[in-house]
Amino acid sequence: MILELDVGNSRIKWRVLNRTSHAGDLHPGILMGGAEDSVVNLFESIPRDTRLSAARGCCVGSVSLLAEVAEGVKERWGLELDVAKVSAQCGGITNSYHEVQRMGADRWLAMIAAFNRQKRACIVVDAGTALTIDLVADDGRHQGGYILAGLSLAVKALESSTGIALRNRNFSPLAGPGTSTEQAVLSGALNSAVSLILEALGLLRCADSEAIAYLCGGDAEILAQALRSRGEPGFTVEPDLVLDGLTYACDSR
Repeated sequence: MILELDVGNSRIKWRVLNRTSHAGDLHPGILMGGAEDSVVNLFESIPRDTRLSAARGCCVGSVSLLAEVAEGVKERWGLELDVAKVSAQCGGITNSYHEVQRMGADRWLAMIAAFNRQKRACIVVDAGTALTIDLVADDGRHQGGYILAGLSLAVKALESSTGIALRNRNFSPLAGPGTSTEQAVLSGALNSAVSLILEALGLLRCADSEAIAYLCGGDAEILAQALRSRGEPGFTVEPDLVLDGLTYACDSR
């Protein structure tokens, strides 16, 4: 069994795979879960009788948290945690960054996994604490991307920098212009994200009319509903893209 970990900004996502499983399988793992950014919570959520032959992961959150996770893996299973690194090329993807180490590992892994689904032009949207949108051409070349505040972070930033105090934070995928402060703020955050996704998809479709979008992250479903309501069918929700990318990034070394 292989333990896979995604140490993010607000959660640690994990799963345990059979060695014969492959990225993109419909049901690749026997276990799956998440924990708030606490190593204690993480290891309490993994059954004590779980036997592992390897452990691999990525980190975009706290480096010290990753070190705690690695130490916990070593103490419990006697394994070294294989941490994925961003590289110039991997899994058919060519990185566009001159300083590849400055790209977030989660973005890199998600792109690799998404492209290898069908090996065609795509945008990859990771909607978490930050919302990232990356464009990949049909030859696997990264065309660049966008990073903006995720939906909840965008709302919190507006509250912290103005006199606005929201009484609810429930995003609606059908939201239009708001008739209250809450509606206007929530609709503004959601629609700005959706508009940028559609713009990025349109840019790729100028070169490849069949380019599609892959969505992952905590807000993937709300974005999917919003895209669907706007008549955009060319997307799929793939919640485990970051974990799926570990197969390519770690096995290639």
